[in-house]
Amino acid sequence: MRFVNADGRGGLLAGDEVFDLATVSGGEVSADPMTVITSQWEAALAAHEQGALSGGTPLASVRLGPPVPHPGACFGIGLNYKSHAEETGAEIAAEPVTFTKFPACLAGPHDDVVLPAGKAMNDWEAELVFVMADIARRTPKSAALDHVLGFCCGQDISERATQFAGGEQFSMGKSFDTFGPTGPALVTLDELDDPARLHLRCAINGEVKQDAYTDDLIFDVPSLIEFLSSVLTVRAGDLCFSGTPSGVGVAQGQFLQPGDVIDTEIEGLGAMRNTCVAEA
Repeated sequence: MRFVNADGRGGLLAGDEVFDLATVSGGEVSADPMTVITSQWEAALAAHEQGALSGGTPLASVRLGPPVPHPGACFGIGLNYKSHAEETGAEIAAEPVTFTKFPACLAGPHDDVVLPAGKAMNDWEAELVFVMADIARRTPKSAALDHVLGFCCGQDISERATQFAGGEQFSMGKSFDTFGPTGPALVTLDELDDPARLHLRCAINGEVKQDAYTDDLIFDVPSLIEFLSSVLTVRAGDLCFSGTPSGVGVAQGQFLQPGDVIDTEIEGLGAMRNTCVAEA
């Protein structure tokens, strides 16, 4: 299933059409995306599996918002690709380097990224995002994927000066408004050929900057769930940006400017395009 937030309503994406879940389910599924994600996911799956859908809306005519618009928690993982650790000269940590992206930073897959006034070190970070399905506490790796709703693309936009001004706590530099584009859809794992090895690419103005596979993760998704749930209860709708590969701007002395276009694509999950604009 490919679940979308279309004009603020939960929907199913099939090809180039969006089907309103409340409509196709005869009112059994809420129109509110967060209600679907936190308490009606099985009903949404049933609506998806019932057969041919009708009454779709062309994808081009709707605004896609973040698939999970208001998560209770939004985690980020730093230095979690071998290639990224190498380009920064960082040692591989014994456990995941975890920070918070405050949920207010989330944006849709085609929304503008607003570069904050007076901040010049804005950087891109293409990432695989996973979304939790239900309450998980002390979940072992062997059972971790049973607690995942699905995956989507993400951009962990980072203002590097703010990020490092606070020492080892990255959260504020990664949480400016619009610094968390996600989407275009939340894709269930059964839609993917190999969820453990997905091709990820990021281009700035058409020039490929990041090109990697998710099997280069130091801590894979099951390992991250095991770690996070060992510390706190992870709830339905909570999401995690799992880390970025090499090719970020700070390693090249290049940062985002107004007018830049960020293209993010992950195999099987779709693509995002976000344009950078200056803060008014």
